[in-house]
Amino acid sequence: MSETTACDIPPEQPAGRLLLEISFDGSEYAGWQIQPHCRTVQEVLQSILSKLFAGAPIHLTGSSRTDAGVHALGFAASFTYPHRPIIPMEKLKQALNRLLPGAIRIRKITAVPLEFHARFDAVGKAYTYVLNRGEETPFSGKYSWHLRQPIDLAAIAAAAGCLEGTHDFSSFVVERKKIDDAVRTIYAIELAEFGDFICLTFKGNGFLYKMIRCLTGTLEAVGAGRLTPDEVPRILAARNRLAAPDTAPAHGLFLMKVFYQQPALQEFRLRQVPFFIGAE
Repeated sequence: MSETTACDIPPEQPAGRLLLEISFDGSEYAGWQIQPHCRTVQEVLQSILSKLFAGAPIHLTGSSRTDAGVHALGFAASFTYPHRPIIPMEKLKQALNRLLPGAIRIRKITAVPLEFHARFDAVGKAYTYVLNRGEETPFSGKYSWHLRQPIDLAAIAAAAGCLEGTHDFSSFVVERKKIDDAVRTIYAIELAEFGDFICLTFKGNGFLYKMIRCLTGTLEAVGAGRLTPDEVPRILAARNRLAAPDTAPAHGLFLMKVFYQQPALQEFRLRQVPFFIGAE
């Protein structure tokens, strides 16, 4: 387990730490993390938690950031809570879901050790990007990237295989200068079809800023015939963002789950389109 920091634990010794699994519609927020002059998921959730715990300051430690417009089914965040008032976990979940805006829901609450860290104790994450090759509707346009030409799924699968494994992903990250190390491991990129929706699920030990959207932009270019699968290793080896196609839009991306045990990450499979998945 990672060591806790001063910002994670308030001055008074807390009663314990809870881990939240959170779903949210990112189209209504400027991402997870608190920032000036923007409405964020962290800000909304912390404010309501503080009210429930009689005004005690609550700080949520998130498993990662999410870009504005990116959605989540299983975002993870933890917080320490005071000794009073005593709120059973099930009642806390009910109260949060009653008070939160409709675009944010708590799926699960779990007790974890005080030294637990939502980010540093994670062994990996799964993200899914949704492409729509059918007619666009007022609803699909909010949660998928509409394709305007036929797509070659076999070509996408071939290109995806070139991206699996441990690589320097500098060609697929925005603001590379702000990142010390661009080496990450992608365990699998899995392609699934659900009617007109094509879902690309990325499972890895961690992802860089806009990395999955950059990868998806390249895979879409391959599927549309603007690139061949054989060109993808060259783009990867270039370690230069200018070598790759444009970044895919944010609204098709879902953080599916944050994993704290390796077997669960390896066993994860997408069973349906993310926006059809209900509460647990």
